[in-house]
Amino acid sequence: MKTTRREILMFAGGSAVGVLFTPAPWRLITDTALWSESWPGIPKPERGEIRARYTNCSLCAAGCAVRARCVAGRPVSLAGVPGHPLTRGALCAFGLAGHHLPYHPARLKHGPVAQASAAVADGIAKCRPSEHVVTLDLRPGRTASWTYRRAMAALKNGRYVTLSHPLGGPLAVDLAAARTVLSLGVPVLDGWGTPGNVMAARAGFRLIQAEAVESRTASMADLWLRIRPGSEDALAEGLAGMMTPAEAAAITGVPEAQIVAVAGELARNGPVLVLGTSRLASTGHTIVARRETPVPAEWRKAAPVTDLASLPDGSVRVLIIDESAPGEYLPWNAIAGKLVPDNPVMVALASSRDGYGRHAQYVLPVGVYPEVADDIPPAVDSVATTFRIAAPLVAAPEGVVKPEEFVAKAAGLAIGDTLRERADAIHETGRGSLFTYADAKSVAVKDVGAGDFWKALNAGGCWIDTPLAAAAQPPAAAQPPAAAQPPAATQLPAAENPDLPLVVVLSHELAPLSPLLSKMYRESNLRLGPNRAALHPSCGLEDGAQATLKTALGKCAVEVVLDAGVPPGVVQLTAWPAVLDLCGPGLQVGPARAKVVRA
Repeated sequence: MKTTRREILMFAGGSAVGVLFTPAPWRLITDTALWSESWPGIPKPERGEIRARYTNCSLCAAGCAVRARCVAGRPVSLAGVPGHPLTRGALCAFGLAGHHLPYHPARLKHGPVAQASAAVADGIAKCRPSEHVVTLDLRPGRTASWTYRRAMAALKNGRYVTLSHPLGGPLAVDLAAARTVLSLGVPVLDGWGTPGNVMAARAGFRLIQAEAVESRTASMADLWLRIRPGSEDALAEGLAGMMTPAEAAAITGVPEAQIVAVAGELARNGPVLVLGTSRLASTGHTIVARRETPVPAEWRKAAPVTDLASLPDGSVRVLIIDESAPGEYLPWNAIAGKLVPDNPVMVALASSRDGYGRHAQYVLPVGVYPEVADDIPPAVDSVATTFRIAAPLVAAPEGVVKPEEFVAKAAGLAIGDTLRERADAIHETGRGSLFTYADAKSVAVKDVGAGDFWKALNAGGCWIDTPLAAAAQPPAAAQPPAAAQPPAATQLPAAENPDLPLVVVLSHELAPLSPLLSKMYRESNLRLGPNRAALHPSCGLEDGAQATLKTALGKCAVEVVLDAGVPPGVVQLTAWPAVLDLCGPGLQVGPARAKVVRA
C-alpha cells in the first residue's frame, strides 16, 4: 500500500482536531497547574488550627511589624500590623513573601562545622603578635553584635569590624520635621527607611532627587535633577556656596540657572534634610540624637569598633563574616589585601553562597527569617530608640549554625540567653513604653513586670524609648556659614578611559529573598535583576543579548537590557555582591568604569 503526502497531512490534521475533543490535553493543563502550585517555594501546611501570630520582619533594617496567619502552626500569609506607631501597617513585597525564604532552593542546610571550628582554633593558635582575628559584622547594633565584640575582647589579637555610618546609630532622620528633602542618589521612596513611616511623612515635604538615572524615587519626586554619575558632592557644594554655580554646573551637567533656583528654594523652604552627603548641613531639627539601647553593665568590657581600612595589609589571620542578617556589603577587593598571604582562615556564616561564600574556605549554614530569634536595631528614620525581636514562626532545620554561638565558642566565651539579658537590662531602666501588637495598646514599662515584658517581646511586642529632647544639630540660625566649614575634596566624575568607556551606576535593590521573587527577577524586568546590565539603546547591542561586563577588577557574564532612561555612556547594574566586587570601592576613586562586550 502506497501512502501519499496528502493522506499523511489529512491524518495529522484529523488527529490534532480529535485530540481537542478528548480529555487528555485539558487534564494535562490541570495537572500542570497543580504541579506548579506544589514547587519547593510554596509552604504546604497540614490541616489544623488557624490563628494569628505576631513578629517583626528582619529582612532589612526597617523591622516592620508582621501579622502571620498560621495553619497548624505554620505561616501561610504575612501582613502588616495596622496602627503600629513605627511601621503604620505597611509591609513591602519582600516582607509579604518572607515566609517563603525557608523553602528557597538555593539556601544552605549543611556545612563543615567541625572542620571550620578546628581551622579557626588552629588559626587563633598560630596568630603572631602582628596578626589579627577579625569578626566582620554586616548589620551592627544587634545583641549578636555585642557578643562578637565581647568575644573579640576575650582574644588578645581580636578585632571587631563593621561599616560605620553617620546615620542609623546614635543619629536618626526625622522626616516629619522636614519641609524639603534633598536626596543625592538615596532611594527614599524605594526601600530606604521604614516604608510605612516614609509614606506617612511624604505629603509633608518636597522631594528633590539628584541622580544620573531616573530611578523609581526620581520618577516619583517633585523635582529630578539629572546629574553626571559621581557628581553628587559637587552639586551639594554648589548649592552650599562652596563653589560657584558655574563651576558646579560644569561638573554636574545641571544648568547653572537650575542650581541657583534650587539653592534659593533650600534657603526659603526649611527645615531642610540632605541625604547622601556631608557637604551641606541640614537645617532645623531634621537630624536628631537618640539614646543607645541599654545593655548589661558587664557587656561593656567589649572590643571597640575597628575600621577595616585601619588594619595593616596582610595582617588578618582568621576572618569570620556574619552574613546571617542582610546588611551592607563590603567589596571583596577591600578585604582580600588584609588577609595574611600564607593560608588565612576565612569562614562565612551565610544562608547561601552568593556573597562571601564565593571566597571563603568554609561556608556554614545559618537559620533564616522567620526561623531564628534575633533583635532589630532602630531604623534610620526612627526618632526613638527601639527594641524588637524577630520571633521565630517555624523551626530551623537541623545542622544550621547560630553565628554568635560559633564566634563565642571560638573565643572561649561562655554566653547565655543574650536576648533575655538585654531585655532585662532595658526593663531595669524603667524608661519608655511597651507596644503590644495583638491589642494595639501601649503601656509604660515601669508598670510591666520583667517576665511579662519578655513574654510580650517574644509575642511581637515593641519597646519604644522616650525620645531625647535636644536635637543632634543646632537650629539653622546657629549653623556656621558655608565658607567656615572644613574644606573637603570634591569627588569628580570618573575620568575618560578609552578601554572602559562606560560609567557604572549602581541600583540598590534588595536581594530576591523568596523563590517567588527570585522567579520574578529572572522572568521580568520589573526590577533590574542581579545578572542584567541596563544600557541605552544606542549601545550597539540587542535587548536580551548575552554579554560580558569588564572593569578594572575583573569580569562577569550579564544579560543586556535596553532602557532609554539610561543615559548614553552609562551602564546601570544592581548592587549585587558579584557586581560590587567588580565595581565597589577599592582600587578606583569615584565611580567605577566598565565596558560591555558581546559574549
